[in-house]
Amino acid sequence: MEVFYPSCNFARISPQAAKKVRLQMKGQMDVAICCLREKRVLGEGDVGIYMCQSCREHVNGGTTESLWPWLLRQDDFEWPSYEGLSVVIQDCWRDREHPEVHEAVREALDRMGVAWSEPEDARERATFCGTRHVEPRTPRQCELMADHPDPYVRKMPEDVQRELMAERVRELEAVAQSGEPLVALTYCNACTQGLELGGATVVHLGELAMGTY
Repeated sequence: MEVFYPSCNFARISPQAAKKVRLQMKGQMDVAICCLREKRVLGEGDVGIYMCQSCREHVNGGTTESLWPWLLRQDDFEWPSYEGLSVVIQDCWRDREHPEVHEAVREALDRMGVAWSEPEDARERATFCGTRHVEPRTPRQCELMADHPDPYVRKMPEDVQRELMAERVRELEAVAQSGEPLVALTYCNACTQGLELGGATVVHLGELAMGTY
């Protein structure tokens, strides 16, 4: 049995895309309620399909699989076309041990005709999870975090959060192809919120896949 765990945070950030992905999955499998309130325990052989790293952490029993490799296996799923769009991928720190997610994200972009690039700290080297976690890389980040050793960014003053996120945006801007304006590609809600706080133009992979961007 497969069960889809929708993301409440994604629904708040991208309600149109969240509604479309929920309808897409409802036609394929049972859809859980909020992962924090879902009481069912998955059995051996059951799989919880997730699009949010927090949901993955709260699936009770069974095994888990990211939505992106699952969608790539669906022959009847029609990937929208975004020829001409260029993005810089922000891999999530919480997915640094999930190479299957890294590969699926890039294959999904390829299927949609999206040109992509990635920073030095991509994939298993990821250091960033937006408003949840930052590992300081620049001198200014080190200076800002010296007074706030807890890496949980949301506990920091708002002005510190904003400057930390702006520092990350500048790193990604340096990677954008041919000096184009940065469009950051995320597949994590905290990464999305963090980069938007830092002033970036951000698109979540779910928005692209559901054709709402």
